Amino acid sequence: MIFGMPTLIECQSIEENAALARRLGLQFIELNMNLPYCTLGALKKADLQKIGQEFGIHFTLHADENLFFCDFNERVASAHLETMLDTIVFCKSLHIPLINFHMSPGVYFTLPNGKQYLFDIYSDHYMHCIHRFRDACEKAAGDSVALCIENTGHDLPFLQKGMEALLSSPAFHLTWDIGHDYSAGNADRPFIMEHLHRLRHMHIHGAAGKKNHLSLKGSKLNWKECLETGRPERAVIEVKTAQFLAESVSILSAEGG
Repeated sequence: MIFGMPTLIECQSIEENAALARRLGLQFIELNMNLPYCTLGALKKADLQKIGQEFGIHFTLHADENLFFCDFNERVASAHLETMLDTIVFCKSLHIPLINFHMSPGVYFTLPNGKQYLFDIYSDHYMHCIHRFRDACEKAAGDSVALCIENTGHDLPFLQKGMEALLSSPAFHLTWDIGHDYSAGNADRPFIMEHLHRLRHMHIHGAAGKKNHLSLKGSKLNWKECLETGRPERAVIEVKTAQFLAESVSILSAEGG
C-alpha cells in the first residue's frame, strides 16, 4: 500500500503540493479538478511528467465534484460525460492510473414526509444515463485507467442500483472514504463490504461525530482497522491542511503504515 495526499487549498500550484509531498515522504498527489490549476485545460498545460520526476511522485485525479452526467438537461449531461471522457484520454496519455469520482444523488424536493429525489421518481432516465456513462467510459478507459466511485454517505437505493450497474464493467472500482462513512453512521459500509473485492482506493482521515477530514491524531474513527480491512493499492490521507497532513503522516509512520 502506498500513501498520497490531496491537493491542498493553501498550496497555490501543483509544484507547491509536490514539494510538500516530497518533504513528508508521500508517493503521490490526488489532483483535485475543482481547483483552477487542476482543471483539464490547466493540466494539459502543466508538465506533469517533469514535476513528477523532479519531486519523485506520481498523480491520481479527483474528478470535479460537480460531475452530473445524469442531468435531465441533455446538453448538461453530455457536457459532463464528454468532460470525463476527455479526462480519461488525458490520463491514458500520461499513464495516470486512477480517477476518483462522486455519484451525485441529484435534486430532491422536500415534502411533508421527507425528501423525494427526482432520480428515484424518474428511474428510467437515471439508469439510461448510468448505462451510457458506463459503456462510454469503459470503451475509453480499457484496462489503463481505474474509475473509482467514492462513497459520500448516501445509502439511497437508486444510487446503489446505479453503482451496481457501473461495477458490472471491469473499468469501474470503489473508493472507500472512511470518514464519510463514519460521519453518516456507517451508511455506506454494507455496500462497501459486499463489494470489497472491487475496492481499489481509499480516502483516510480522522473523524469525530459529524466532523471528518480531521487529523488521524486523536481520531474517534478506527482508521487502522479500516486500512487492514480494505487493503487498497493506494490511500490518500484526505485531510485539508498541511498541519493535519503532517500530523497524520507522523501517526502512520509510528503505526508502521
